[in-house]
Amino acid sequence: FLTWFVMLPFIFIPLWLGEKYWVIAVGVLSIYGFKEFAKGTGLYNQKTYCIVSYLAIIAITLSIWINSYGIFMAIPIWSIAIITAVPVITQNYKNSIQNISLSSIGIIYFGWFLAHLAFLAQSEYGLGYVLFVIVFTQFNDALCFIWGKLFGKTKFTKISPNKTLEGSILALISTVLIAFANWTIAFPHFEWWLVLLVGILISLGGQIGDLVMSSFKRDLEIKDFGSLLPGHGGILDRIDSLLWVSPLFFHLVRFFHGGFGHG
Repeated sequence: FLTWFVMLPFIFIPLWLGEKYWVIAVGVLSIYGFKEFAKGTGLYNQKTYCIVSYLAIIAITLSIWINSYGIFMAIPIWSIAIITAVPVITQNYKNSIQNISLSSIGIIYFGWFLAHLAFLAQSEYGLGYVLFVIVFTQFNDALCFIWGKLFGKTKFTKISPNKTLEGSILALISTVLIAFANWTIAFPHFEWWLVLLVGILISLGGQIGDLVMSSFKRDLEIKDFGSLLPGHGGILDRIDSLLWVSPLFFHLVRFFHGGFGHG
């Protein structure tokens, strides 16, 4: 409860104020998420890499602000190219492969992936898209837990031992049904098969996103990436599912219905 008490104003106030405020809010979230990741991995001590990564995330945010899909797609590639040149510029090659790799993950995963959540708001149906993705990605997480507790018997991953095959499958079915239940509200222009795909992608993407972050934490031997949110660790511990769902939903919708940015 306390976690959502903190997060809901951060979500609804920018959306209520307008899409540009939402773009800024997601940009701030991306920067803070990268900071948590950098601190957790030790990259935070490498100032040059962090500065370049922060600038890349700001540039991604600005590309959404001007509604340019072409620039939005190009920035991550060129940002990583610049990151690879940091050892040349600083004349410090020690641990450069590790630092480049961590910076690249930070830019793509916490900067670019999450930024799709901001770009969603640029559509004619943006408010419905954003609210559906945020709310029902969290519902999918909760359903995995609830169904797993009630009916789960088959463990299927060492990364998150509490997850069960039954819980995941029932969450998938439930999320697909929820997508159809919200069809006329969130995306009335979708075909039935696209609603089905949306439900599947939100459930599978959310579960994969959660497991990826869990694998990061297990490798780092930490429980949470931060302590900002009461009862639920840091920002990354709360938005891990959205990191996969946001780009999956965005590109699925853009491919079939367009409505995002210009070249």
